[in-house]
Amino acid sequence: MLTTGIASLLALSMASGYAAAPAGPAGQGSIHFDFERDSAGFTPIYADYPDQEGVEEFYEFQHAYGQVPIDGAGGGLFLSGSNHSDDLFMGYVKTLEGFAPARTYRFSVSFKLATNVEGGLVGVGGSPGEGVTVKCGVTQTAPAAVPVASGGTTYYRLNIDAGRQSNGGEDMAVVGDMAKTENTRPGEYEFKEFQAEFDTAANPLGEVYLIIGTDSGFEATTSYYLDDVSVTWEEAAQQPAVTRAQAAQMLFDTADRPSADPAQCPFRDVAADDPNREAITWAQENGYLGGYGNGQFGPGDGMTVEQAMVMIYRFFGSPAADQAVLSGYEDGGQVSPWARDAVAWTITSQVFQPHGAIAPQAQITVEELAACLGQIAVAC
Repeated sequence: MLTTGIASLLALSMASGYAAAPAGPAGQGSIHFDFERDSAGFTPIYADYPDQEGVEEFYEFQHAYGQVPIDGAGGGLFLSGSNHSDDLFMGYVKTLEGFAPARTYRFSVSFKLATNVEGGLVGVGGSPGEGVTVKCGVTQTAPAAVPVASGGTTYYRLNIDAGRQSNGGEDMAVVGDMAKTENTRPGEYEFKEFQAEFDTAANPLGEVYLIIGTDSGFEATTSYYLDDVSVTWEEAAQQPAVTRAQAAQMLFDTADRPSADPAQCPFRDVAADDPNREAITWAQENGYLGGYGNGQFGPGDGMTVEQAMVMIYRFFGSPAADQAVLSGYEDGGQVSPWARDAVAWTITSQVFQPHGAIAPQAQITVEELAACLGQIAVAC
C-alpha cells in the first residue's frame, strides 16, 4: 500500500502568547493559547447576516484582544454582536499547520468562555443564556462567510456546515450554551469550560482550521471572551477508507473544479443536497466513474485500490499500458482483468507507487488516494 511522510514539526513561537509541542514520531502533538501577549493569530468571523450597506454597524460587531474582566484571568479574545436576523454566528478561527497532508487525526479541543449572562432569563427570540449555543470544530476547509442568495435577499453564510442555532452540523459540534453556571454575582463575568473531539483529515497543504463560536437565537446583543484554548492531536488509529462519493470529489477538486450541473445527476441514491453531487455528476458525464445500473451510484460504498486506479486512468484518457510491470509485484496476478491496464499504467507513470505489494482489492484510504492525485501534475 502507499505511504507518505510523517507530519512535520509544528514549530510555533512563544512570542505570540502561546506554547506548542511539536508533533512526535507517532504523529502526536499539542498546542496551548493563553493570549498573554496578543491574539495569537486568531481571526474573527461573523455569519448569518444580510449583505447590506451599514449592516455591520447596525449589528454592532466588535472584536478585540484585551483583558478578561475576571481577577487574574489575563488576556483573552473579545467578541460581540447584536442579532437582528433571528440567527447570528460569531466566533474566531485559527489555522494549525504542519500535519501530514490528507492524514486523519483525532483532535481534542478545550477552551474557556467568559460570560456574564445569568441562566433562566427570558429574551426576544430566546434566552440570552440558553438561547445562545456554543460550538466548536476542527475542519479541513478554511471557514469563511460567503454571500448566498435566499428569498430575494443575500446573506453571509458560513461555507462549512456549522448547523443552525441549537443544532450542530457536520463541521461543528454543540458543546454548551452561554448561561453562567453560578447566578450569585449578577452582571459579573465567570468562566465556563468546554471540550470536544473531532476526527479530521488535514488538507493537501497539511493544514486544519480550529473554529470556536456561538450561534444565537437571542435577538439582541451577545458578548463574551475566549481564553486558554488547548488542542491536542494524534494520528487516527485507522485511516478512513475513501467512499465513491469522496473519490469523485477528490478527482473533481484536483481538476480545479470544472463546472457541472448537479440537477443533471442521473443517480437516484445521490441526494439533491449531497455536497458531492456536482462532482459525481461531472465524473459520470466524463466517464471517469460510473454507476451500478438502475440509477444507483453507491455514494457511501468503499473504493478499492484498483477501482481508484481505473478512475485516474480514465481521467488521462485510457492510454496504452504495458501490463508486464505487474509481474514485478507478488500480488500482480491478483489485479482484476478489467483493471490491469489501469494499474499497470498508473504504476509506470508513478501516479501509483506500491511498496512491496499492490493489494488491488484492499480499500484505499483518503491519504493514499490524495498521494496518487498529488502525482497527477508529474505524470502530465
